[in-house]
Amino acid sequence: MTTQKWIDATDDLLKFRKKGILLNAGNISHKQALEKAYEEYEKFRIKQDKKYISSMDELYKRYLEENKK
Repeated sequence: MTTQKWIDATDDLLKFRKKGILLNAGNISHKQALEKAYEEYEKFRIKQDKKYISSMDELYKRYLEENKK
């Protein structure tokens, strides 16, 4: 399969899903894209860290629940 056929197949899938197709390289620089990615990841990381429970904490919790009786 050629690169053009991959592009056409991808475009067809996007059209089928009623999504927009990027027709050019866009107007955001690489630096801007990286800054945005790091900014969004930092927001995600903060949320993820709040929800994180280590495997050791899970083990302690299970141990305490089993030995509560």
